[in-house]
Order: sequence, then C-alpha cells, then structure tokens
Amino acid sequence: MNDDEVITAVREQRDKVHSHTSVDQIISRGRTVRARRRIPGAITGLAMVAAAGTALALGLTGVLGAAPARNTGTIRTTAFTLVKYANGTATLTMNLNVLVEPGILQSDLARDGIRAMVTVGSFCSSDPAPAGWRRVMSFPGSPADPSPVQEVVINPAAMPAGTELSFGNFQLRIGAQTSVTLIDTGSYTCTSTAPIAPPRDGVILRLRG
Repeated sequence: MNDDEVITAVREQRDKVHSHTSVDQIISRGRTVRARRRIPGAITGLAMVAAAGTALALGLTGVLGAAPARNTGTIRTTAFTLVKYANGTATLTMNLNVLVEPGILQSDLARDGIRAMVTVGSFCSSDPAPAGWRRVMSFPGSPADPSPVQEVVINPAAMPAGTELSFGNFQLRIGAQTSVTLIDTGSYTCTSTAPIAPPRDGVILRLRG
C-alpha cells in the first residue's frame, strides 16, 4: 500500500475517530518524520560521494605526479667546488692557496652521500688500502701518474661497506694540497707529514702552478 492509499483510508475513517488533533496534522507530521528518517541516508550518500571524489583526486595525484628525482646542485666555497649529478656521482675541485675547513668539506660531502674523513695538517691511510679505489674515484690522466690533479669524480655507490674517503689537506709553499685515498674505517694510521707523492691507491688534488 502506497502513501496515497493510506491517506485515503485515514480520511475515510476520520469521522469515526475522536481526537483533539486533526487528521491532516497527523498526516503532515507523519510525512515530516518519514522525511527526517531519510536524511541520514542522504547524508551518508553524499559523504560517500565526497570520499570517492577525494580518493579519486589522491589517486590522480599519485598517477600524474612526477617521480622524485635525485637531488643535484653545486656547492661553492673559497676552498672547493662540489657538483652533484643526477646519476649520483659528484665532481670535487680544489682551489689553490686556500686551506680547506675540514668540517665544511666533510658535511658537504656527506650531504651528497659521500662518506669521508677530512683532516688538516694530517693524512690518514690504511695498509693495505681497501679494494675498489678506481671504481670510487676517477680523474684525468693515469692513476700511476704522480702529477697532482685539479678535480676528481667520486662515485659513492661504489664504496665498499666499512670504508670512507680520507682527505688530508696541507698548506705548503706551493699552495694548498689535498691527498685523497680510500680507507678502512676500522683500521688506519695518520701522519702529519704531507705526502710528496700520491698514495698507491689515491691521488693528490692541487691546481698546477
């Protein structure tokens, strides 16, 4: 039985029922109650639509958003320039006649994912040196060439576990000199004498005069 049939039946019986409230008022209240009972369902439906819209928006953001790229950039100080590339490698260039600040160089290398120990007036090395030096660092010329170089390319992803680069910076009469090698973090010794030649598995960074 639908609403119209109910209303008709009630109106046919209204003369037989004694009440202080009119039938029309009762019918009106009934419609109001039924309408109120339907509101939560409507709100729930709207909430579901809104939630679906939000989920769709988030989904599209995830699909359309660009994949995060590796950080790149250049760090430039008076003592050195460090350039990081999208492939994860970094180029380090040392400047002439400037004594490097060890804390600054070490923290900047770490920011580019390069584990390193930087010292001034001393140089630390391991004997034997860890394998993999030539995969970690490359530079112009032959590794056997004792001539200093101005810059090196560092590949931190090639560094074996338990190793780090050792940078020993010295201020000499000919200018600043930095010796670099790969060391075992659990076994190394340090010297206060500036190397006159590159370590067997290492390099000297200095601008040619």
